[in-house]
Amino acid sequence: MGKQKRERRKPSKKNPTGLPSVKDFELAEAENITNEDQENALQRVYEDVQSANVEEVLSGLQTLESMSCNSKLAVQIAKDGIAKLIGPLLVDRNVLVRAESAMTLRNIADNGKAEAYESLLKDDIMTPLCSLLKQYYTDWQLTLDQNEKNKVNDEKKAFVQAVTLLWTLCENNELAVKYSNQEDLACILTKFFDITIYGIEIVTVTVQCLLSLSEDNTTAIDKLKSCENTLLQLLNIETNDFNISDVIYLKTAVTGLLISLFNYVENDSMSTVSKGVAVLSETLSIDCKELLSNLSSILPHEKNTFLGSARKKVQDSRKIFGSQQLALEILTNLCSEEQESDNDSNLDNSDCESDSIDDVDMDDKLFTAKFSLPMEVIEVFNSCNIIKKVWDKTLAVDKDTVEILEQNVEGQAILQQMHTLNCTAYLCLNNLISHLEIDILGGMENVYRMWADIGTVIFKDGNPKNIELLESATTTMRAALQRLSEAKPNIFNQLTLTDIELMLNGERQCPNANVRANLIRMLGNLVLILINSGTPESYELIKYVSTFLLNTCTVEPKAWVIAESLDAIMDAYSEDNSDQLAREIKLTETLRDVIPRFKNIVGQQKKTLGDNIAIVSTVNSNITRFIKYKEKRIKNV
Repeated sequence: MGKQKRERRKPSKKNPTGLPSVKDFELAEAENITNEDQENALQRVYEDVQSANVEEVLSGLQTLESMSCNSKLAVQIAKDGIAKLIGPLLVDRNVLVRAESAMTLRNIADNGKAEAYESLLKDDIMTPLCSLLKQYYTDWQLTLDQNEKNKVNDEKKAFVQAVTLLWTLCENNELAVKYSNQEDLACILTKFFDITIYGIEIVTVTVQCLLSLSEDNTTAIDKLKSCENTLLQLLNIETNDFNISDVIYLKTAVTGLLISLFNYVENDSMSTVSKGVAVLSETLSIDCKELLSNLSSILPHEKNTFLGSARKKVQDSRKIFGSQQLALEILTNLCSEEQESDNDSNLDNSDCESDSIDDVDMDDKLFTAKFSLPMEVIEVFNSCNIIKKVWDKTLAVDKDTVEILEQNVEGQAILQQMHTLNCTAYLCLNNLISHLEIDILGGMENVYRMWADIGTVIFKDGNPKNIELLESATTTMRAALQRLSEAKPNIFNQLTLTDIELMLNGERQCPNANVRANLIRMLGNLVLILINSGTPESYELIKYVSTFLLNTCTVEPKAWVIAESLDAIMDAYSEDNSDQLAREIKLTETLRDVIPRFKNIVGQQKKTLGDNIAIVSTVNSNITRFIKYKEKRIKNV
């Protein structure tokens, strides 16, 4: 049971600051032209962005921005060396050119993903970007002179786009983080924390960029140490002078930075963390159902655009959904620790001749580290009812609302955002379940209820196709059952085969290996719980599920998933009271038949195991000794 940590890559970066989204582009034109036409079109645009005429430059940049909405074109544009063409425009004397250049590069990066990030960085986009940010640091003086208002707004736009480009790069590529450290960008950006001078939009995008830049980055964290008081003051801003959704987002992002400081800086900052958790609680308290109900009543049913108050309500609501996703990610990281394991085991030389079970601690799980949050933080969790608030964010949008929102582009985007929020909530709940004591989670009955409810929801369609949701949900189910297996409850006594048949079918049918592994581990923990309960009513169910796990080892194509199944079997049948069951299902005989297949597949796949090498190595080292140990015990039955 691994603890989830927020990945650097995040799918929702289209509208990070709450500004109106980049205008909708017609992708069909870019997709339907021939390769020759495409190349000619790109060459004309490249010529435009190098023109001495500002209007032609801006037109070319806007065209590139439009074309980059096609992901394949975005990759092609990045590989064509666009950073070398546009990079110098980031420090152009014309502020509109600077703003449009940063926006165009940001869209190319966002839509081209990994290949685009790599190409932009290879072509040294960071040099002009850093130069631009340093210019703002040394030369930018905001003025309230009415005559300069338009210029100030243009400069703000350029700065926001430049910081967002940096955020995008740092969020997705470690080289950008390394370059930012070398150029001391964290120190530069902290200048823009003053909300009275720069306004909430600039402060927000700066904080969010630093939140990404400082993740697992002690160099940046060191630069932020002196800013703790300033960040705390930002938590006290009121909504009188600002849009409430803007304030919610900013406070949530600031909390993320403060908790990053707590994780890396040795000081007595319990009060800071507690205050931050309270802020996250306020963010999560907002009722998504009510917001969705309001949106479904104002969104037009036709596929057309709309302006005015309706659009503002949509933007505000989406910003709140984004704030809640960010709050969940921060809680996820607060309840996580870096897992370290020795993965250097020799997979080709793992059979030991020792017959002593003492050589292997059969109760040793791959992931057993428990991280205890400070009592002050746990008390805030309790007083703010954090568990329930996270749980509420896992609930899917009702069908009636889905039908309404699916009728237009804005509604579809909202549904996608809600889907991401659901997945993030499941991963957050996984970490909370893994780290908090059972009583903090509401007791065994509540953990069991969450486990059962999640299973009912995600498997109700028989063969769920939403892999992302299925993976995050089964990760949470796995964590819940792991905790219940440790507590050895008696609440599974009435469980029947019908109750778990959906999980069995899910394992058989799901094409995603991570989901299959989660389900396998769950089934193993279920067997362990039922064996320990010792009730005769569960006897046949134990045998059925155990046989299912053994059969999985004979058909599963992934070595690490087989390892998960073998590990689950070893966990369950290491119990001394399982000897009779082991004999009846022919455990050791079946395992001996499975070992050659397992080792053969391991040999074929060992170079592609990645992070899964730990579980494979552990099982590969222990399985033979386990069989010998169990054979001795079965003889005495």
